[in-house]
Amino acid sequence: MSDTGGPIYTNLPPSPARECRGAAGYEACFYPGFVRRLSVAEDGVETPIYEQEEVFVLPPGQLLPWPSNTLELRGNGRDLAVQLFDPEHQIDRVEILLKPRTQGGTPERLIMENGPVLCPPLCPE
Repeated sequence: MSDTGGPIYTNLPPSPARECRGAAGYEACFYPGFVRRLSVAEDGVETPIYEQEEVFVLPPGQLLPWPSNTLELRGNGRDLAVQLFDPEHQIDRVEILLKPRTQGGTPERLIMENGPVLCPPLCPE
């Protein structure tokens, strides 16, 4: 049993270690065991690229998600990758201010929120 009273092990298959999602002309690839929500904001409008809908199932025997995440963002003139290493799982949210895509344009913010719902400890029955 885990400290939440749920089972430590599950018979569910592990979730994919890499996921790619697209919205508003962007494609983002990332480790969904690290990302709960991902969006791009410009001119006060936030556009979601990904929002966790199902529990992320860890591989058998693993009690924590991987300590690292590589986020790749492509589209709308962007082509970048960001590597995060957080072995103690201290990161809650990362915001990256991107340069304007055009002369005189407004900057964009790439917003990545950590804290996905994980199994274990919160495994569906």
